[in-house]
Amino acid sequence: MLSKQQGAVLAIGLIFLLIITLIGVAGAGHSLLGERMASNNKQISEAFMAAETGLVNAVAWLDNPANAANWGQVSASQAAINATAISSGSGNKARWQIKSLAFNGKEATIESCGTINSSGVSRCILSTYIKGSGGGNLAAMNIIGNIGTFNVAKSNQFKLIGGDDGPALATNTEANKVKITTAIEASNRMGNYVGGIKQVEFDDPFGDPKKMNEFIEGIKEQWNAMLPTDPKKGNAPNNMGTPDSPRITYYEGNLAVSGAGPKGAGILVIKGNLEINGNFLDYDGLIIVTGQSFILKGGGQQDGKGAIVFANPIQIGDTWAFGQTVADFKFDISGGGNASFTYDKQALINARALLGDKYKAKELWQIDASASGGATTSKVSNWKATTQ
Repeated sequence: MLSKQQGAVLAIGLIFLLIITLIGVAGAGHSLLGERMASNNKQISEAFMAAETGLVNAVAWLDNPANAANWGQVSASQAAINATAISSGSGNKARWQIKSLAFNGKEATIESCGTINSSGVSRCILSTYIKGSGGGNLAAMNIIGNIGTFNVAKSNQFKLIGGDDGPALATNTEANKVKITTAIEASNRMGNYVGGIKQVEFDDPFGDPKKMNEFIEGIKEQWNAMLPTDPKKGNAPNNMGTPDSPRITYYEGNLAVSGAGPKGAGILVIKGNLEINGNFLDYDGLIIVTGQSFILKGGGQQDGKGAIVFANPIQIGDTWAFGQTVADFKFDISGGGNASFTYDKQALINARALLGDKYKAKELWQIDASASGGATTSKVSNWKATTQ
């Protein structure tokens, strides 16, 4: 009996040993699985971090003014951004790549992907980059559209003067800036443009041809609704207000003046060309000229302040543009004397105060958003994680 009991104890002991072994093996397997899961999660996190690094590099590249001319060029921009990944040495453990890039107006949709080299684990981030203003906006003179020719003032006494650390003359394309700067430097007249020449991204309504057209039409609508006796209604070229009594003036057609030159204050919209023979503009406020040429011959002793905007928003089919293919601006500035035009924010504030609350023009034009030197910064929104 005793020997049989001893055999049973041995069998039971072996069973318990087997159970303990199985538990140990299962525990080891569970620990290994947990370790693998932790490693996988770590790699996913590192892939996301690499994708975020790519997004940061893409934003930095797009923010760089030196790359502004590439805006809208998908292949060139994408290749240039991805080239920074190679130069930064990010491929040691995890690498990033801009998988896709799409431009739409002032927005760019960026898809940045990060990949772990050893395992191939990959994660992507899809986000929207919203372009900033470019750091300038309205200057003393603003040219938005294509410039056909640009002739320079022949007198050292004719000046455009920027304000609030902004440029004297702002334009929306690098090609325009080069053409203007080349002409001025060739004539040794850069000193006439206090604040220099700058290519900027104009804020609305001046940065969007459709909104610019709506802005002009809103001014026209208010001017048409005014009674002839309204003290805020101006008529070009001889009754356009004074600094103490500014007016809204809308003129449809080419305007040519001579002698004393146009005087006034408030808002002046000329839906056509502007030619001045004699004294320069003695005007305080906002001047918009939508024609294809601006000619100034003379200069005199006049001093204007505010902002002059030359822009011709046109619609081609369903697309709006600033003078592309159809309208080129021709500038012939041969004025002299002691004439000057200075950017002045207060003059623009006074001009905007003339706009009625029920008209869209007032809503479209926010002074602080379009101040000389008042840059807006870019933004990144709609951040979304995706898999490659």
